[in-house]
Amino acid sequence: MTDKRLRQAIQAALDVEPLLLAGLGHKDFYRLDPGIVFQEQAYHSRAGAAAYNQHDREKAKRLLKDAGYAGQPLRWIVTTEYEHHYKPALVAKSQLEEVGFKIDLQVSDWATVVQRRAKPELWDVFSTAFVFLPEPTVTPQVLCDWPGWWCNPEKDALLQAMSRESDLKKRQALWEKIQTAFYADAARIKVGDYFRLDARRKEVQGYEPGPYMHFWNVWLDRR
Repeated sequence: MTDKRLRQAIQAALDVEPLLLAGLGHKDFYRLDPGIVFQEQAYHSRAGAAAYNQHDREKAKRLLKDAGYAGQPLRWIVTTEYEHHYKPALVAKSQLEEVGFKIDLQVSDWATVVQRRAKPELWDVFSTAFVFLPEPTVTPQVLCDWPGWWCNPEKDALLQAMSRESDLKKRQALWEKIQTAFYADAARIKVGDYFRLDARRKEVQGYEPGPYMHFWNVWLDRR
């Protein structure tokens, strides 16, 4: 996957709505959007949007041919512990195999995925999701030292410039350039935004909603 054309072929092939529907189950829980950060954030951008959700099989096939792809298995690590990771990967596997990729979907527990993704020799693709962060320059999607290691000199220089800039409009302009590079390199591929619904009975006390469900200091009031 060090060949950009292979990454661009994946980006071109994917029809993301079936992936999101498989993983989230209902349109109320997902949104198609090209932004690296959410629409509700000041830095949301549609830069590079033409490369998002292309579902262009012929383009993907051309890119595979140009890259000299000869059917080498693409090792995709994923967990069943999160349905919004696993089920979209199943749909993506089918879509990518239709354009000529050979997908070796390797399923394990989440701890194993996290352990293995730190070793680039063990995988080619992995599935994950990100929670809200207010400052875009520290989001894992754009960091060089995060698994996938998207180390692009132009992008990294833009991130440094953004970290030194305090003017909002100038920072937004820099972020647009970063997102343009994000789609040009296809080092990480955005599928979509997802939302979660938490419900609890009135006797459940102490539960605090958050990005991850946890039950510390939670109790039942049965009075």
